[in-house]
Amino acid sequence: MTTPTERPPADEPKAAATRRAAAGGVARPGIGTRARALGDKVPTKWLVSGLFAVFLACSALFGGLETAAVTPPPALAAGEPYSGAQLRIAVERAALIDGFPEQYIEPETEGNRLLVVVATVENLWRNPASTISNIGAADNLRPVGVAGLDAASEPLTVAVLNDGAEYPELQTGVPIELAFIWEVTPDAVADGDEIAVDVYDKSYRADGFVTSGERWENPVVAATVTLEVADVGAGVTEDDQAENDQADGSDG
Repeated sequence: MTTPTERPPADEPKAAATRRAAAGGVARPGIGTRARALGDKVPTKWLVSGLFAVFLACSALFGGLETAAVTPPPALAAGEPYSGAQLRIAVERAALIDGFPEQYIEPETEGNRLLVVVATVENLWRNPASTISNIGAADNLRPVGVAGLDAASEPLTVAVLNDGAEYPELQTGVPIELAFIWEVTPDAVADGDEIAVDVYDKSYRADGFVTSGERWENPVVAATVTLEVADVGAGVTEDDQAENDQADGSDG
């Protein structure tokens, strides 16, 4: 019995019919079919990367990607407050000092000094605010351009200026003068030098730690203040010491 020869469709182009015949009468998948099959096999991230590469190639033909303009943070005067989402901070002055032996706040390495940035901080949030690193106000100030310090340099401590109490809890609506203290090498900064201090703001996150239920995170530079550093040596002059001795004597 003779099998009838399969005739190509009347509208099929001659070249396509020839290829079809060479394939034993079975039509080969077209470009669209191959592309879909390939897409089923290639990981999605490869396709995304491929599309991005095409986008870059096209953008290069038309001048490349546009660079977004970066707006520098506002420059504040010493004592001028910045009001963030959680804290209002007014950076006031900076000093170099040998240490605070009465409060047991001294450099960990012999010969180093303490760089003290004094700021008045007010808690604007409804709940008390911590001053420790990573979750509190210790993250909100950073000296800039001081050798050995960078944006990741946590302060040695944060203390109340008038009594030396470390890492106080900030009550809502109560401004408090704090000393943010970093340890620096002897030649990191000198008397009369100007330094910049970046003021950071944070974002509120409601689903924070299990114990607190909320936290402030992702600090970003919101303002900058330029200060002149004063070297106060040991921090106590002979006149100051005489007054302290006299006060101690009268109390006795």
